[in-house]
Amino acid sequence: MAITSLTTDWGTSPRTIRMTTTNSLAEITTLGYFTSQSTVIDLLNHGAWTWIDGDFIEIVYSDGQGFFTYDAATDALIAQPASSGTLTNTLASARVFVGNASNIATGVAMSGDTTITNAGVVAIGANKVLSSMVSPLLVKYVAVPISASEFNGMYAAPKLLIAAGGANTLVVLKQAQLLLTYGSAAYAAGGTAAIQWDATVNGAGVIASTTLANTLFQGTASIGLNLNPGVVTETFSTCVNKGLYLSNISGAYTTGDSDMVLHLWYTVIPTV
Repeated sequence: MAITSLTTDWGTSPRTIRMTTTNSLAEITTLGYFTSQSTVIDLLNHGAWTWIDGDFIEIVYSDGQGFFTYDAATDALIAQPASSGTLTNTLASARVFVGNASNIATGVAMSGDTTITNAGVVAIGANKVLSSMVSPLLVKYVAVPISASEFNGMYAAPKLLIAAGGANTLVVLKQAQLLLTYGSAAYAAGGTAAIQWDATVNGAGVIASTTLANTLFQGTASIGLNLNPGVVTETFSTCVNKGLYLSNISGAYTTGDSDMVLHLWYTVIPTV
């Protein structure tokens, strides 16, 4: 398999060259192809042949024909468009064409949140699709860290979990799991904990979940506590366009140093 003809048609630097080879497209675009063919090229030229960076070459190869330029840095061919404004018919495996900063179509590997194979199969990476990316009508998830100082103070300052969704929207709790990692001091006194709409203090907000008795927090073990949706009437004036908060609804804790994470599943629905 070799180059069978090689002639210069026009120009000096760079030149227009015509070439015929019995090699395939994959072979002629391999780095170092011309070095491997140097003996044959010199024989066809009746003397030493010197390639010039940028030489424009019209090639007929075993499985097609096309236009190329010579890259002196890699001793390789770079496929060129068949005509102005069209793309080359060669592209490295699993690459896609993207316009670069100079407005030139360039083959690049997909990266970031997705990848693509040379079979055209696109895969989304693990943990790449976030709740903020999907329809507000789908169930979303968020994990909210709650420090011991925040929990102790929630009777007077409820902890924001989910911000208000905007006018004519209602944040609907689906499920929540409160995970407490025990520190060194148990919580004392305190009141019943629950999720509520809005930041109304001293337990006066509309309850959005089932409740957790204060005694559940007074132990010395790490625990998980489940909160289900509440059953109270959701009056628009106190629930629509309101965020969800965790609150001590009947009294403040006096001590305790255990931090928590509240895992919450919810949707935001329109009310009109």
